[in-house]
Amino acid sequence: MKRPSVEKLVLARMEERGRGSVFTPKDFCDLGGRSAVAVALHRLVKKEVVRNIGNGFYHYPVVDPVYGEYTFSTEAVMKAVERRDGVRIRETHARAANITGISTQVPMRIAYQTDGRSRTIRMKPTSPGGRGYEIVLRRTSRRYMQARTEVGYLVIQGLRDHGRKHFGKEEYAELLRRLPPTGKEDLKKDLDIAPVWIADVMRRLIAEAP
Repeated sequence: MKRPSVEKLVLARMEERGRGSVFTPKDFCDLGGRSAVAVALHRLVKKEVVRNIGNGFYHYPVVDPVYGEYTFSTEAVMKAVERRDGVRIRETHARAANITGISTQVPMRIAYQTDGRSRTIRMKPTSPGGRGYEIVLRRTSRRYMQARTEVGYLVIQGLRDHGRKHFGKEEYAELLRRLPPTGKEDLKKDLDIAPVWIADVMRRLIAEAP
């Protein structure tokens, strides 16, 4: 039986992962040689099945019959970077503080933290005549990136960003209110990596959460 072309194999893998996903050539390195994969991706872009959204990034878009094509998410791009580079990528201190309710400030730049190298990823415009944008990756301590749970990571990083001097009753009340149902158990799993004052806050949350 004749083996399917590299192009068909690449598309099948994209379909398996689902629309909305972002890929890099490394995701297909087992399907053919580097040049064969590059040709396959080029053909799929030319057929408008796939979008080239940045240097080495390809989006398999969600297409709605009414609203048309949806743009890619930065989270999907970060997952592709994690697979390609073998690194971990998570929310920044400032974003963690906003998500947990510790701070009301909304970060202006699109940025993430990583245990890999710091760099800037440039994305192409999402529409004709539009402007591209940048996603900033900032290297941070491996210790905090290795938090076992997402809740623990966000609380630790959010408190680190806000600082002990600025963390008061209002911030604590909002943090407690936003804690998810699994929050108590999640926080217990990450107590050992938290700085002393943050671990004290986490123990209080564990004791007072519903």
